Amino acid sequence: MILVCGEALIDFFPAAFEPERSGSCSFHGRVGGSPYNVAYGLARLGVKSAFFSCFSDDLFGSKLRRFLADEGVDLTLSRTIARPTTLAFVQTAADGSPQYAFLGEHAADRMLSTDMLPAHLPDEIQALSFGSFSLAVEPCGTAYEALMLREAPKRVIALDPNVRPRLVADMNIYRRRLEGMMCLSDIVKVSTEDLRELYGATANFFDIAGRWQQEGAKLVVVTDGASGAHVLLRGEWAFFAAEGTTVIDTVGAGDSFHSALLAGLHQAGYLTCEALSSLSHKAIAPVISRASIAASITCSRQGADLPRLSDFQRRA
Repeated sequence: MILVCGEALIDFFPAAFEPERSGSCSFHGRVGGSPYNVAYGLARLGVKSAFFSCFSDDLFGSKLRRFLADEGVDLTLSRTIARPTTLAFVQTAADGSPQYAFLGEHAADRMLSTDMLPAHLPDEIQALSFGSFSLAVEPCGTAYEALMLREAPKRVIALDPNVRPRLVADMNIYRRRLEGMMCLSDIVKVSTEDLRELYGATANFFDIAGRWQQEGAKLVVVTDGASGAHVLLRGEWAFFAAEGTTVIDTVGAGDSFHSALLAGLHQAGYLTCEALSSLSHKAIAPVISRASIAASITCSRQGADLPRLSDFQRRA
């Protein structure tokens, strides 16, 4: 089982806009949140997953819980509290890339604190996945950091920063937190956009990722949208082309890639520290290919609607 930790929210997409003078607009909502997407993405790919977060007791929180339960995600470790659900309003650019406006101050998923951490995790949990803005806000950022620190010696740790700069109060403090978590992680999946937000447009991601590997990361995957992905194993890089698709939007594409990456590693028997340490580019090639296909399927749909096994069968 893979335990995914982080935020759960509702994404709202513009459905239709009336003339400006009318003052009205329409939206439709969809369950979301990067870690939330990864949790049900794993389940849809046939991998047992669990989710750890705080849900609201409002109608949105009930919807978020029910959707995961219906997808087969284990919610035993999650909490429900009397706080509102985070809402994210999404506007996509011409190339399908999203911009977000978040309403989440003191929302349920942010209010997870260290005293809410489970005393022990079930033995069947093989790996933990962390990421996105739940690492940038408090008190949940400190709580997830503490959980990673506690569990890193015992289980595989995966990290996808999925940087949301508008929610970062102090980029220097946030960067230091992430760099500390990189050292604890066995698997780091990061986008070139994340790296630009963290280190600036001129940063050399080969050097940055190389440093993470020297400090402990066994597998580093740097995704670059339609350009493909660069994979670092034992100091050696390999490039893998992206899967072509017709893009509706790119919401959830990185989450699809990450969930398919973890699912592929698990299903191939590589999701252990020992196996990751000896993994070759040849062995991981089909895993990266499948992750790229997963991302392309999600890009062909509006919003984060991650693929099922049947979607891959239709692509064959």
